[in-house]
Amino acid sequence: MERLERLLVIYFIIAWRILHLVTLGQECPGLPCDVVFDPEEWQAAWMVAHRKKPPPEPPPLGEMVRLVARLGGFLGRKSDGKPGPKAIWEGMEKVRHYAVGIEVGKAVYAI
Repeated sequence: MERLERLLVIYFIIAWRILHLVTLGQECPGLPCDVVFDPEEWQAAWMVAHRKKPPPEPPPLGEMVRLVARLGGFLGRKSDGKPGPKAIWEGMEKVRHYAVGIEVGKAVYAI
């Protein structure tokens, strides 16, 4: 039972972060994305999505949330509305993997 409680605490923290991203992305889209994302996360998402180096300044939060949601399967059509928690959760999972991959690549190949 104790292990299950620990697991639930971790899931609650993850769920809170995802819902926080959904809310901030909709209510404060003009904030710089480094308010919520680590530099490694937003830069990795940018490089994967745009296939080029990230800009020197972090992009707006609204743009980054949509970018992460697209990585999670959000299509972004006119009639689709705003990205939801599931697309952002799946996108964040991929972004974390990309960030770790880029970090390992830099360490191994001294990029």
